[in-house]
Amino acid sequence: MQLQLEAIELGFIFEDEALNALVYNPQQSASIFQTLQTLVGADKVWEPLYPNFPKQVYDAHQVELFFNATGHYFSQGVWQPDYTKELRLPLSEAVKLKPIGLISSNEYIRIFSEILSSNASLPEFDREIIRHFVSQFDEQMLEKHIPDDIPFKETRCQLIAEGRLANMPSISELPLATATDILRVAAHLSQGDISLASNTKFKLSKANRRWLVEKLEPVINIDDIIRQKGKWKRLFHCLHIGTFEEAPVSREIAAKLRKGKLQGFNSIIEQALADRSLTPLLELLAKKPGEFARRVDHLLRLFCEGEAKVILDRFSVVISDVDTRVLVQMLGHFNHRNACESVKSGAEQNTVTMTRVTIPKGQIAKAIVLNGDLPRIASSILQRLVEMITNALMARFSRLPNLGKVWLAPALAKAPVPLQMRTAAEGLKIVQRGTRLPMGDKNVLRFFVHWIGDDIDLSACFLTESLTFHSEIAYYALRSDGSCNNYRAVHSGDITHAPEPHGACEFIDIELDSITDTSIRYITLDVRVYSGGPLPEQQANAGWMFREQQGQAGEIFDATTVEQRISISAASHSCMVAVFDIKEREVIWLDLAGSSNQLESCNNVHNNRANIETLLKASLNFHQISVYDLLKLHALSRGELAASKEEAELILDENLVYQSNVINSEYLC
Repeated sequence: MQLQLEAIELGFIFEDEALNALVYNPQQSASIFQTLQTLVGADKVWEPLYPNFPKQVYDAHQVELFFNATGHYFSQGVWQPDYTKELRLPLSEAVKLKPIGLISSNEYIRIFSEILSSNASLPEFDREIIRHFVSQFDEQMLEKHIPDDIPFKETRCQLIAEGRLANMPSISELPLATATDILRVAAHLSQGDISLASNTKFKLSKANRRWLVEKLEPVINIDDIIRQKGKWKRLFHCLHIGTFEEAPVSREIAAKLRKGKLQGFNSIIEQALADRSLTPLLELLAKKPGEFARRVDHLLRLFCEGEAKVILDRFSVVISDVDTRVLVQMLGHFNHRNACESVKSGAEQNTVTMTRVTIPKGQIAKAIVLNGDLPRIASSILQRLVEMITNALMARFSRLPNLGKVWLAPALAKAPVPLQMRTAAEGLKIVQRGTRLPMGDKNVLRFFVHWIGDDIDLSACFLTESLTFHSEIAYYALRSDGSCNNYRAVHSGDITHAPEPHGACEFIDIELDSITDTSIRYITLDVRVYSGGPLPEQQANAGWMFREQQGQAGEIFDATTVEQRISISAASHSCMVAVFDIKEREVIWLDLAGSSNQLESCNNVHNNRANIETLLKASLNFHQISVYDLLKLHALSRGELAASKEEAELILDENLVYQSNVINSEYLC
């Protein structure tokens, strides 16, 4: 009973089997409860500037708020007003507890296999799981659960590198197909970035250098080397490649690379594009279907409609060799383009206006918003291409085991396929960016942020239906009582100094039912660094909770009411955590780094209005196909859609949005 009560205080509840297992293994209780506390943020000290928030801030005279802020700022954040914390009544409203079950040994090891089978990038905590299994299990056990095909190259390379570090010969000898695979393994062995998004300082033992050269010599090719030539220069130097007489091809390519005399596939392609030489261009691209797929949009824009038909004819021959993940990305892109083409772009009928957001792999802090006009593509060409991609996917899925009658939860239509999870932040719930989740019917939305370091600010931005800036609640605008902005919202006070070990925190309360201005539709949860290092360096954690009514009942931070808590991973000075659509009563998950002006001073939402508007316009829809769309293709290809749950043989409900590895391993194959 004691264990169950402790779990309930954190917003969880143990199922009977899990509770019994914990009772009979008391030595595991401490670590399990530490994990639960971390998930909801209950491992932090939550002491805002005004301890009797929110009523205290609403009731305070403007002069009191002003002098408190002035004293705090002039003391460099050391002085804070001294208030007695009033007794708060227990929270009496109903909360939805999060169940904790017990899995079997087979289900546990299946996690390892499922992650390896995922055909998409992995977040850091999944990469940690691979490390855990390799370090905790013997090689023979792991071999039984390694899938025949590990489709995502980074994952395969990490497993091989982990096997090498753990002295597991059969795992470390899994095939490496390309020179880029060798580069990834070398980066991981050097504790660098296996995604190759950033540079690695290579540090390799003599045994590992020889092993890598043996793997490299049979697979090295010029195109792979040119694609990452800066990294290869550093790796060749670290390998002492000139000393390996048994690797003549690698030595020759390394020598040419140093002299700048390498010419690869892409340079030939670019020359053919410049010459508008379609026939040789298609001959070259047909040899690399993945590259062909990524260049289709450019080709269709570059050549006339008659030539576009030739391009599609040639692409149709190789489309079966394009990776499923790439085809799914293409389907989302061309569906979006088709929708944009149907909207007139003013006087220029030969162009189409498209707004997109791109996230360079592993670098969410460098998210880029692309605005501009692109040459139109004939609707008949776009329609044929979409049909071609759809048919290729369905043909591929039809070869998989039959699913029978399938029921799909409508909520899955509001979740993009989780193709970009590499930079997903660790937190209570993990979903793909752009996923819409129900807000529920509670009235008070409470934002929170906790950090250890210098000065981080929590803000709420209110925007109209057309995504223009309306107003904000921030450190310089602590409250709105409904008389000026037509809503009630309040900030817990600005703290500018958050020393170890306890750090500091800020809260914002928004009474949703008080928003009488019908032009307001969106509210953003915005976290910004006013001074100090980027968000991860200050251990920034942010999230939100819901309460039924505004008032003093319950602690300001009550773990049972936490809906989401993340550890911000974007190495930036601002993060748009989520957007709340109050018209549809939905949370739109973003976790996106935003552009920040005036980092030296006044990095606040007021000075970044244009950046906020632009990022939202591009990111409220990532133009990817939804999980529902993907699963529907599977159902139509190898089963049938059931009209109801009752008649279904397979039920895929809304909980699937939290299971990215299941989607990517079982349905992105």
